[in-house]
Amino acid sequence: MTTIEAYDMKIRKKVTMKNPKPYLMKNGSWALKGTSSATGITLFKIVGKKPSLSHSKLDYLKNMFTSRKCECDKFC
Repeated sequence: MTTIEAYDMKIRKKVTMKNPKPYLMKNGSWALKGTSSATGITLFKIVGKKPSLSHSKLDYLKNMFTSRKCECDKFC
């Protein structure tokens, strides 16, 4: 996996991001959300296009609403 760098406001320098995950913002733009390797605070890096990391928020929501089990023991 590639290392992603983001600016840490607490120590005022770029650090590597731990556990980066895609995040869909309210305005429709994509960002990466993770934690700082130095201080442990939450970091955001706006990327514009959908990043190609696994387990995005949109995929999670699709799976949550499409793979529910109905009362009739079928997947609805």
